[in-house]
Amino acid sequence: MSARQDIFERIAQAIGPARPPAEIAAEAAALLADPEAVRPPTPRGDLGTRFMDAVTRLPPGASVEQIDDMSALPAAVARRLAAMGLEPALKIQPTPDFQALDFQAVGIGLRDAVDDRTSLSLAEAAIAETASLVIRSGPHMPILDAFLPLHHLVAVRRRDILPYLDDFLDHADLVRSRNVVIVTGPSGTTDIEGSLVIGVHGPATLHIFVVDEG
Repeated sequence: MSARQDIFERIAQAIGPARPPAEIAAEAAALLADPEAVRPPTPRGDLGTRFMDAVTRLPPGASVEQIDDMSALPAAVARRLAAMGLEPALKIQPTPDFQALDFQAVGIGLRDAVDDRTSLSLAEAAIAETASLVIRSGPHMPILDAFLPLHHLVAVRRRDILPYLDDFLDHADLVRSRNVVIVTGPSGTTDIEGSLVIGVHGPATLHIFVVDEG
């Protein structure tokens, strides 16, 4: 017997005999019957507060602020760019929500390409448990806008903040998208000697605007 065959036989013994798919499905359904029994407890408070608190626990480069409504977004973006010492120019997601706003009135120039600079996106949802943002590819969301910029600004409506990721997956039609990206903080890696390096595979900073509107 070759070493390869020996390995596969040991794996087969550990797995045991094949089980009927219906039996496996029944076990999975039983685990999901009471989601609260398997979910970790979350802090008290409304979802917006819990989400913003979770952002503060992300690695360096992540930040968050609250604005009153979408009309306040251009001015908030201008303040953020100025605070970071960045030029007042960025690529915005081509969504009607942003195209209806007057960024030029606050001195922001709009770019056609994001390159390695700054972009502004609108998240479809946010997850309070992990401070994650859900960004779905589509005609109004070039997904590279979430990966190519050095600085990524993201707006999310407070009403779109969900407690857990599975709350989004329960109702999301994932088939209609080429991909759905879950963004949790700026890009980071510890591949090199276990040291955290920010901005290697994507944005080095992530600033989130929680839009407090109905």
